[in-house]
Amino acid sequence: MSTIEPKGLVAHIRRLASDGARLYIRIEKNDIARLGLQHGQRVEFDVGGRVCVRGIVKTSGRTPWLAPGHGSSNAAITEALRQGGFEHGDNVPAVVRPLSSSETPAGGLAGGAVDVRHVPSMKRPSKQLGRSGVLQFDSKTAIDAVRAYNAGAYRGRPNLEIDRIAYQRFRAGFPDDEPSLIEMIRFVGEDYGGAQRRFLPHSFREEAALIVAKLRPVLDQWREAVVAARPLAEHVPDEAMLAFLLAPFVGTKRWPVWASKTLHFLRPDAFPILDSRAKKALNMASLGSSPRDYHRYCSAIQDVLVANHEALDQAREIDAGASPSNLKLLDKVLYQLGERR
Repeated sequence: MSTIEPKGLVAHIRRLASDGARLYIRIEKNDIARLGLQHGQRVEFDVGGRVCVRGIVKTSGRTPWLAPGHGSSNAAITEALRQGGFEHGDNVPAVVRPLSSSETPAGGLAGGAVDVRHVPSMKRPSKQLGRSGVLQFDSKTAIDAVRAYNAGAYRGRPNLEIDRIAYQRFRAGFPDDEPSLIEMIRFVGEDYGGAQRRFLPHSFREEAALIVAKLRPVLDQWREAVVAARPLAEHVPDEAMLAFLLAPFVGTKRWPVWASKTLHFLRPDAFPILDSRAKKALNMASLGSSPRDYHRYCSAIQDVLVANHEALDQAREIDAGASPSNLKLLDKVLYQLGERR
């Protein structure tokens, strides 16, 4: 097998047994499918930028996991994870790299040729999720919130209906012809509440035309940036990129919420909706709407998205396919939690 570009995912640090002291890395089934990982495949996990663990992907059994490779052991993996400061229950952004057959196991721990490397220092910072300071909720809360959202309405139209129309309209991306592009932008501003009528000196369509006039000169680069964005669970877009994406959404005033909703419908796995209720749920009610603020918001959403991955998966079962991503499921949960506050 040839070496493949590293891909991002979340490494779930868990105990091998409920009362045991040894740790292992659990992998989500959807990450196995998304990254094309195979049972028995040798890979290297860079966990949070602090520990590199080499092992074998195992997909048999209840949940996929990283098993020790030849010359390694569960004890060695546990030691490496603990040296990296990880404990049971941590959900950590990680990068997985499939190994070629020519790559030999890395030595380092326990004085032997084991498939574990400890990396004490790397350039990029690690971020452990699901701990204090990050909003967490159980599966019942997530399920109840999703049910409430799905049963609700916005301006007299069922939430599920308006969401379905939005995702269908944006499924093929932005069109080339100007009238169709203006109509798509107008839809987000007017029908989906991207802007408030009281702030406009003219119609939503006229304001959308002003936005499109700024968007068209950079449309190709703008599209490429949206398509190239990685899922938010893996990577937070940098502030400069967000500034570029938000820049065209200026007519008679700046429209960051309008922009974020447009970006979300184009990439519902990568860009969260900048919503006042969600900000309340995250204790960020005073957050502004500049590119820097949206970057902070994306980072906070990533933390919550990863920390509550399992609860959102439970909620997906009753959502009946209405949400195209866990990010949209989280949007529903935060929308309801923010309403209560």
